[in-house]
Amino acid sequence: MILAMLTGCSKEVTSVLSASEQFKVAKQLYDKGKYYKAQLEFEKLIYTYPGNTVIDTAQYYLGMSYYNQKEYGVAIGEFNRLITSYPQSEFIDDAQYQIGMCHYKMSPKYQLDQSETYKAMDAFQTLIVNYPLSEYVSDARCMVRELEDKLAKKKFMTGRLYMKMGDYGPALLYFKYVRDNFPTSDWAVYAFYYSGEALEHLKKYDEALETYNNFLQGFSDHKLADKAKKKIKDIEKKIGNSES
Repeated sequence: MILAMLTGCSKEVTSVLSASEQFKVAKQLYDKGKYYKAQLEFEKLIYTYPGNTVIDTAQYYLGMSYYNQKEYGVAIGEFNRLITSYPQSEFIDDAQYQIGMCHYKMSPKYQLDQSETYKAMDAFQTLIVNYPLSEYVSDARCMVRELEDKLAKKKFMTGRLYMKMGDYGPALLYFKYVRDNFPTSDWAVYAFYYSGEALEHLKKYDEALETYNNFLQGFSDHKLADKAKKKIKDIEKKIGNSES
């Protein structure tokens, strides 16, 4: 009987924290960079106090805890849960921006499959359209431009590869795609010039000459401008010889 009493007295009594106290514990861990431990504490809060006013904030930081552990796929799920379950949350635009950043982090080098790049662009564009007053809009626009540049580079380099293989028709199509779909990208300027080279190889001299001249009109200071001038002289010489 005495042993039982002593054993009972030796048991540690665990207290249940309130929602605000639990959030404080989790946030302190997060602020210290202890993201795995913070993740566990935010999850405990969310499951213990569903519907509490602090839950949407906890949901956001749960997503950020995964993000900072580079578990981007899981983080996307948590941010989407915030957007779906708490559409009135003040963290709604933050979550949308972070979805874009997760896809951005998973976006590979331009040579590889660009599915994540497109998903990142969609996420950032959703932010721009749905939350135009968000503080993240400016950054989202910059991210879209950067991602567009990567896509433009991929298409341009594919065109260059066709050029090296002597397959000038497909090369011309890729250069046209870059110019039509990414007109503000630097790669569109390169595609403009190399369209002339592709046309020249296809012996479409009149079109090549027009392309080089138009290139010089728009980009007279570009590093390929001197090369374009030389190309014009060469083509004019070819045309002159063929007419004589």
